[in-house]
Amino acid sequence: MSSIRYPLILTVCASCSISLVYAADDNTNNSPKPDTAAEITSKVSLVHLGSIDTFTITEQGTLAGRLLLSALDGKDLSYAKKAKEIYETIIPTEHYGGEYTALEWFCDYLLGNEESRQQQLADRYHKSFFEFFSGNDFATLKEYLTRKYKLKKLADSGTEAGRDRIAFLEDFILFNNPRREEWEKTSKIVEALKIQPGTTIADVGCGPGYYTFKFSELVGSSGKVIAIDTVQEHLNYVKSLTTKFDIKNVEPLKDREDSAGVPANSTDMVFMCSLYHIIYTTLTEEVKDRFVNSLKTALKPDGRLVIVDNAVVTQGTLPYHGPHIAKELIIGQLYYYGFDLAEQYQFIPQRYVLVFKKRTDQIANTK
Repeated sequence: MSSIRYPLILTVCASCSISLVYAADDNTNNSPKPDTAAEITSKVSLVHLGSIDTFTITEQGTLAGRLLLSALDGKDLSYAKKAKEIYETIIPTEHYGGEYTALEWFCDYLLGNEESRQQQLADRYHKSFFEFFSGNDFATLKEYLTRKYKLKKLADSGTEAGRDRIAFLEDFILFNNPRREEWEKTSKIVEALKIQPGTTIADVGCGPGYYTFKFSELVGSSGKVIAIDTVQEHLNYVKSLTTKFDIKNVEPLKDREDSAGVPANSTDMVFMCSLYHIIYTTLTEEVKDRFVNSLKTALKPDGRLVIVDNAVVTQGTLPYHGPHIAKELIIGQLYYYGFDLAEQYQFIPQRYVLVFKKRTDQIANTK
């Protein structure tokens, strides 16, 4: 495939939909082009990045965060109770699927009795999440609240190191949120993928391993999960859990911006969750070409590329304030990289699952 990328022309139709029309077609094949018309039903942008994967900071969210920090600092549970009351009010109206449900989970722990706390920590990965944030008198949770809501200035505030630190902590609390299943319906996503024992999966952008360890249980001892991320701290955490739980089929791998780093023809499934919107909006065409082609090369001939990302949510339907991208943009773009959409699912309004297969002529080119 040529590395030349032609300009994209956006044509707004009378029916209020947007179609993708290319100035030239650099992909000669007989596969029918997908329907890439994205219906516009509100003023919401078809793609929104914001501050990468951060969620909007609001007045009530900041107040709840300050109260939770006061509860941790002063061991005064009345502050935790007030914080929980705020979260109960703002979760349905502000950030459904954001960090609030994780912070409310901590409030419930502080306010709970011994039995309820044991229930919260019954899942070993939830317990590990708790231990990560609660060690040394909740030092890391206190740090997160302070950085996220700018409750006081830290020594590295405004520096690259400070920005990297809050990005890591925010990813961690969002991705490994013990209540993620409640809003994302993760189990339905995993079930739809019909993962079999012996499968090799590349979890690209694995973060602290939320999906990695779910896949690990499904592929079994004869399979493998390659946990791939650019952030070493995430990989260190994944590695620590493989050691802690004696997990043999997970292999952490640090990738580059322009390559997943997976050997050619080695994986049955490449999985990316909450990542493609970043690839689409931030990478240069040359870097994006190399990265996407590295995914295509890594896949076996019958392998699948699975993209889970955030949908455009009609205003008034759901209070989702995170980054998003219309699925039609991904489907249309990947067509020109040699991928055809094979299946798609959507179990909640703000998240879709796209399953792609390599086109026949592209398989020949990657052998």
